[in-house]
Amino acid sequence: MRALSRLVTAAALAAAAALLPTGAAQALGPLDLGSSGFGSSDLGSSGSADKPNPTSTCFWFGPTFSATDQELNYAFPDSGALYWAAQFAIPEGAELVLRGDYAHARYQSLNSYDVSTNSPTAALNDVSTAPDEGSTNPYLPGANRDGRGPRAYTATVLNQTPPTDPTTAAANTLYAGVTGQERTTLLYRVYLPDDGRDVTGDAGLPEPELHLAGGEVLTGQSLCTAVTAATTTPAVDKLPLNTYLSLRDQPGKPATFPAEQEPAWRTFYNVPFGLGCSYLGKCDGTPARTGGQYSNIDNNYVAAHTNRGFGEVLTLTGTMPVTPRTTDGQDRVGEADMRYWSLCNNESMATTKVIGCLHDEQVPLDSARRYTIVATLPEDRPVNATEACGVAWLPLSRTGDGAGHPDDGYLLLRNMLPSAGFGQAVQNTHTPGDEKAVMGQYLPDGQYSSKADFEARGCSPLHR
Repeated sequence: MRALSRLVTAAALAAAAALLPTGAAQALGPLDLGSSGFGSSDLGSSGSADKPNPTSTCFWFGPTFSATDQELNYAFPDSGALYWAAQFAIPEGAELVLRGDYAHARYQSLNSYDVSTNSPTAALNDVSTAPDEGSTNPYLPGANRDGRGPRAYTATVLNQTPPTDPTTAAANTLYAGVTGQERTTLLYRVYLPDDGRDVTGDAGLPEPELHLAGGEVLTGQSLCTAVTAATTTPAVDKLPLNTYLSLRDQPGKPATFPAEQEPAWRTFYNVPFGLGCSYLGKCDGTPARTGGQYSNIDNNYVAAHTNRGFGEVLTLTGTMPVTPRTTDGQDRVGEADMRYWSLCNNESMATTKVIGCLHDEQVPLDSARRYTIVATLPEDRPVNATEACGVAWLPLSRTGDGAGHPDDGYLLLRNMLPSAGFGQAVQNTHTPGDEKAVMGQYLPDGQYSSKADFEARGCSPLHR
C-alpha cells in the first residue's frame, strides 16, 4: 500500500474518530536493506552506456523506495517494489498517451486513484496491456521473459470514469477520471526487477505524450507545464497521533493490546473498518472492499498485530503458494497459484513505516512448500534462524509502533493476482472472520516463544 497524497483522508479520519469511545478524545491530554532483494547501489540509471534510463522526470516523481529514503517510507510500502507517482490535470478534450517498454521484472502496473478516499479506481497491468505491432508481451503465460525483440506498448489515459460495462472499454486504456476530482493521480509500480537490471527493469519510465484537441502533441517540459505536473513530494497525512493513541490506549486494555496471543489475521477491506475491527472489536457486517492508502487493485492483504510481550520470538508457519521465480532472469514462467507473495513487518497507522519484508523467493521451503519465518528484534535473532536451517528471518522494529510502544508490530501479508483455480487467496475471503476457513494452510499460524526455546529446536536443514 503506497500513499502519495493524504494517507488517511478527512472522511476516513472522521470515521475513525466516530469509532472512539465517548469522551476518549477529550481524555487524551532501521530498515534491513537486504530484505528487499536490491539495495541502494541499484538506484543508479542503467539502460545503455550512451543513454541511461532516467529514474525520474518532470512527469514521474520517484522512485519511491523505503530502503533508501526514510522520508518516503510511509503507507506500508513493500520493499520488493518500487513506485513512481504522477499528479496532473488533463486539459479539456485532450488525452494522455504513455509509450513504454515492458520491464524485466516480476510485475508492472498503472493504477489511478480517488484522492478523497485514497482508493484505486482503475488499473492497467502488464498482462492487460497489449504490445505494439511487432513487439511481444513477456508477461503473457508461456512467453519468453527475456525475448531479444521489441517489447513496446502504448497506453492511453483518459479523464473519464470507467465504463459500467467493462466489455465496452477501449483496449490499453486507463479510465482515470473521478467525479468531482480535477487532477489525476497515477501510480506506476515495478516489482522485483531481474538481477542485473536497474530499478525500472531496464525499461525506463513510460514516456507521456499529451494529444491536444487541436491535434498538437506535447512532450517533455512542455507537457509537464500544460498538465501542471506535480514536482515535489505530495503532502501526506498519517493518522493523527492523538487519534491513534485514543484507539491504542483504552482504559482496561493490557499492554499487549491490540495484539493477541495467537496472531489474528484480518482481511484489509478499508481503513475505517480496519480501525474499528482492530481496536474496538467491531468486526461484523459486510464492509466494502474499497482498499485505501493508495493500495494496488491487483493485491489483497491480511494483517495481524503483534507484541513482544508474549515472547521474544514470533514463529510463523504456513504453506507458500506457487509463485514464479524471476529475479535470476528465468526464461519462461509456468503455471502458478499467484504472481507474488510477501510478508512485511511495519510500525503502525501513526507512522505507516515498513521495517522489513520477505518476498516469496527469499523464504526457504520444504518439499511440501511449508515455511518457517521467525520475527524478532535483530539482537534477539536465534542462531538457527537462518536459511541453512530452513528458517527465514523478518526484522521487528526497535521503535515498535513508532508511537511509544516498542513491543508492538503490524504484519501485512500480500497476495497478488491469484489464478482462477487457486481458491485459497486473500481475494477469496468475503466476510470478516472467514480468513482461516478460506485460506487454510496458506494463512500463517503464529506462536510466541523465548529465544532460548527456539534455539533449543536445533538446526534442521530442508530436504527438498
